Amino acid sequence: MLASQRKFLSSFIGILCVSILGIHAPLLAQSKNAVKDNLIFLKGGTFSMGSPASERQRGEDEVQHNVTVSDFYLSPFEVSQDEYQKVMGKNPSHFRGKNLPVENVTWYDAIEFCNRLSEKNGLEKVYTIQGKDVSWNRNANGYRLPTEAEWEYAARSGTQTIFFAGNQITSDDANFQGHYPYLIEENYMRHTNPDVVTSDNRGETIEVNELKPNRFGLYNMYGNVSEWCFDYYGPYNLSENMDPAGSKSGSMRVNRGGAYNDFGKQLRSAYRSITTPNTFDQNTGFRIARNAKGKNEIVQTKYALNIPKKSNPKILVAYYSYSGNTESAAEIIAKQTGGTLFEIQMEKPYRSNIYDVSQKDLNQNARPKLKSHVKNMKDYDVIILGFPTWWSTMPMPIFTFLEEYDFSGKIILPFSSHGSTRFGDSHSDLAKEVNGAYIGRGFEFEYSGGRSLAKNIQKWLSESGIQTK
Repeated sequence: MLASQRKFLSSFIGILCVSILGIHAPLLAQSKNAVKDNLIFLKGGTFSMGSPASERQRGEDEVQHNVTVSDFYLSPFEVSQDEYQKVMGKNPSHFRGKNLPVENVTWYDAIEFCNRLSEKNGLEKVYTIQGKDVSWNRNANGYRLPTEAEWEYAARSGTQTIFFAGNQITSDDANFQGHYPYLIEENYMRHTNPDVVTSDNRGETIEVNELKPNRFGLYNMYGNVSEWCFDYYGPYNLSENMDPAGSKSGSMRVNRGGAYNDFGKQLRSAYRSITTPNTFDQNTGFRIARNAKGKNEIVQTKYALNIPKKSNPKILVAYYSYSGNTESAAEIIAKQTGGTLFEIQMEKPYRSNIYDVSQKDLNQNARPKLKSHVKNMKDYDVIILGFPTWWSTMPMPIFTFLEEYDFSGKIILPFSSHGSTRFGDSHSDLAKEVNGAYIGRGFEFEYSGGRSLAKNIQKWLSESGIQTK
């Protein structure tokens, strides 16, 4: 079968499934919302947002609570590179293809796209942007990002299982690191759970209409690219259960669904990933939404961090290294910046069976004791933090390190060595561990980083506003 035939069949089956299941097929908005687009009408309702305490590998920020969302429209597809190019006049994506999802876009890029598309289609702009502060006119009929609640409601599509297809997921259902399915961290060495089955790892994004849609007719809600939501990250406001829009201020915006390079645990319907809104990455994109009915409300959100940049900041290059790859990069960074080099050492270092022992610490959420300590952390303005990516996150000694100090008012730039998983979701996990710090765009490299490591590090530091020697 030709590729074009497969894509047509996939789209046809998706629409057929929507019809058979009795779920709303793509409709045009009514009255002032009427415009020709491909958004799907989703009937609102009440659902359990978050995860139950019994859900394995859940986060503490996934407190389960009932939420009601109003009727809304949502795109069945992630925004493609072709769509983005036509509206914004550029394509920042790492993986190139007209029907691949656009990525390498900041949160601000995504809302600017929404405003420009609204203008193009003769609709009222939703967002007012003043510097880093953004207001949302909930009565406007233009395009917008879904809220975190709307996103989870759409992803679950009427289910309460861990994924819309059940309590496991494979690469037949989503584009992710299929070699690392949900619960692999508990079954990697001994394979005690027969339901934990590995599948394909594509290692790149796929077209926005590939794979089968969920029960609402939505494609790639899990995997492919993680999708920006409107909300600032914060604890769920359990008293705000009607069309919640997240925290009114913050420094990190939510993205949902996991990406092509994420583990199964990060594709769970309840999983919350967060990123600095002016950061871009090749695993983050978005899809668009619209109101079905306006609401007379202005949601004002304020960027909460105001960390002044110093012309000659004092830099600490702190790192944890097991095989020496991270250590080599740390030494290069210290030399290029003139920063103080500090090795994060464990009282009882991992010696052998590293997969086994690090897996046990991860599963137990352990905090290994450290042998080394920074005596004057308050004196440093910038922390350049290095670690190997293990199990799609930071090694547990890094968590211990982060909990020892107050990082408020500091800039943290992470760097990571890995064996093909890139950062995983360590950037998000880092952001959740520190309060009041600015988390800049990270630098990742595979294994030793090759001959170009020093040059690539210098480029990253320069782009991050750090002067090099």
